This record gives sequence, structure tokens and C-alpha cells, in this order.
Amino acid sequence: MLMQPITSPPRRVGGTTRRDELDLLRALVVVGLVFFHTAVIFAAGEFPIKAGPENRAATVLLAFGAVWGMPLLFLISGMGAWYSLRSRSPAAFARERLRRLGVPLVFGLLTLIPLQVYLSLRHAGDTSSYADFYVRFWDVRPSLGFPFVITAGPDAGLFETGHLWFLVCLLGFSLVLLPCLLVLQAGPGVRLVQRLGLQLARPGAILLPALPMAAVEVGLGSDVGHGAWNHGSYALFLVYGYLAAAEPGIAEAFQRQWRPAAALGLLLFLAAGVAYAVADAGVDPFTDLDPLAMSFRLLKSIDGWLWVVAILGAARAHLHRRQRVTVTTAPDQSERAGMLRRVGAYANDAVLPFYVLHETVIVAVAYVVLAWPISGGTQYLLIALLSLAATLLLYDLGVRRNPVTRFLFGLKPIADPAHAR
Repeated sequence: MLMQPITSPPRRVGGTTRRDELDLLRALVVVGLVFFHTAVIFAAGEFPIKAGPENRAATVLLAFGAVWGMPLLFLISGMGAWYSLRSRSPAAFARERLRRLGVPLVFGLLTLIPLQVYLSLRHAGDTSSYADFYVRFWDVRPSLGFPFVITAGPDAGLFETGHLWFLVCLLGFSLVLLPCLLVLQAGPGVRLVQRLGLQLARPGAILLPALPMAAVEVGLGSDVGHGAWNHGSYALFLVYGYLAAAEPGIAEAFQRQWRPAAALGLLLFLAAGVAYAVADAGVDPFTDLDPLAMSFRLLKSIDGWLWVVAILGAARAHLHRRQRVTVTTAPDQSERAGMLRRVGAYANDAVLPFYVLHETVIVAVAYVVLAWPISGGTQYLLIALLSLAATLLLYDLGVRRNPVTRFLFGLKPIADPAHAR
């Protein structure tokens, strides 16, 4: 899952080596969200605080990041689910998901998300007290839009999940799909996964997993507020990650085909941009059934899958090259590898708390910085760098060293208190 290390250090689990490149990718994507979400302030897209006129260049960069960023996190989380289920019973897996995802989700909804919504209203000129606002925030009603169980009330309710929608989806899909994931671990399920690995090794077959996602996106539309993908597509990415961890042949296919996947991904990104640009002004490319809108979503779906394949394949190829070099390196290289593993272990613990904290920190910093009479570029750099530093400090000084905050942010207890210092 998001917070669970995939490798730390590399070892074999059930005959399959846990993979270092996934830890690095997951940490880089989550840290990159600080720069991504800061850019949304200045570009097109939904965010609690906006800076005024849209910056078109920032919008293009955001579109590229949205194509693969959250899909990659869901796919890596699916890999984590496979490793977790190798060493836990289904009941223990479900309990762990509830503790390590459900607890920080509830804590964040009670504390962090209301704060950023309140700052958003203050930025827009609302002068209500926080107490009055908090009552309005929790004007909610049940929702049938799984995995979301509550939504804002009909009478000007202010409730939202903010960036924690990711935890809602990850927790809900992990529990609901658990029976299906277990089927893939034994008997006919194992043989099915093995056959899938053989099929994907064929030239061009790496495109096949994109077809179900394309059907979902074209038929049901995309949710712009949740990473510009349909929730059903995220469930598919989760399952695909599980399959990629279960069958080494799938990961090997990624590694062999990452270069053509990246090249085709770039072409499809440009084509999707053209479809988006020439769509009628009154058409929403993410939801409407206009031919150009549907073409845009079709191209985006295949493009997103290709970029995930390219990124994972390139990371795996780099790791294998590094491992070959390490075999013949001097002792000082071994010491460097040990240091990198320690940094990786720290990053693995930090990922989930960092994710939970980062957007609220960005909103708070932006609330102050956007009032300063400086250029937009300077504002962006200040908001991004200050938010990155503040989030890391909050994690290191406010979360990881205290048993209560470790529990609230989904971290395991520390057996040795000195480990947290």
C-alpha cells in the first residue's frame, strides 16, 4: 500500500524479489505532489486557493503529470497489497488497511481538510468564525457513490475529502477487491496470471491492459477533481499492480518495452492535447459524449497506461544496471549502498504522513504568500519550497517521534524509542 515499503532492503518473498525501484518512485511521486499542487494554484484545475489568471504553460505540465501520477501510485499500491498478502491472512490484511489507512483518513477529515477549506473561504472574503464554519462543514448526508460513504448536505454543505480522496479509494478498493485478489494467489488464478505474463511479453501486447480502462473512461467519464481519472480506472490500476507483483514476467515485459511505450506515450499525449484544444467551447472533454471528448478520453487512457509502463520499466532497468555494478564495487560503494538503504527506510515511513499533510500545508503557505506583491514565478517557488520544508519538518518533529501521532498518521509503533530520534 501507499505507506508500506516494497523493499527495504531487497529480499525475496515467496520466491519473488521485492523491488527497490518502487520505493524510490513512490517517494518521488509523493514529494512531486508538492510542486504539482502548488502549480494548480496558478493553472487550470480545482484547488482551495487560486492565484488569478491561468498560466497555460503550467496547465500543460499539470496535464502531463495527471496522466500518470495517481495511476502510478495506485499501481504501486497494488504491488504492495500482493507482498502484504504473502505474509498475512485476509483478516489481518483488512485490519491493517483499516488501521494504516482508515485512521489517518478520519484524523485528516476531522482536522486538516476543514482547515484548508476554511482558509479557502477566508481567501475568497468569507469572514465567518471557524466554529460556525466547522458546523457547516459537517452538514453531510449518506452517499451511494462508492467508495465515498458521505457527501456534503444539500443546504450549502461544505464537506469534502480534499486530497484524502486517494485514501478513501485505496481503502475502499483494497477491501472490496480482496476476495478477487485472493483468487489470484492459488490454483487456477495463478495459472491465469502466468498466462497473462506470457501474453504481455509479445510485441505490442503491453497495450492490452489499457483497453478496459479506455472503456471505463470513454463510457463513464473522468473525475477532474480526483486526478482526472474515473474511480473505476484506479481500481484497475490497483489490480494491475497486484498482477505485476505476482508474475515476474509482467515486470520483465515492462522493462523490455519501456522505450517504445515512452515514445508512443509522448505521441498520444500530443494527440490528446489536440483533441482537447479543438473540442467545442461548450463541451467538457472529461465527461461529455461528444466525439472529440470521447476521443480525448480514449487517447488519455492508453497514454496513461503507457507512461506507467515506461516509468516502471525504466526504473527496473536502472535498478538492474546498478545491481550489476554493485556486485563488483569496492567497499566504499557498499557503504554508499547502505546509506541509501537507510535514507530509503526513512522515506518509506514518511510517505503516508507526508501525503496526508502536504496539501493543507500548501494551502496555509499560499494563503500568506499570495498576498505579497511579488511575481507569480516567485510566488510559486516560495510556496513550493516553503511547503516542502514545512511538511518535512512537521513529519520529522511532529509525527514520527511520538507514539500517538505515529498511530494517527498510520505508522507502526517504534519498538526502540531511539529509532525515532
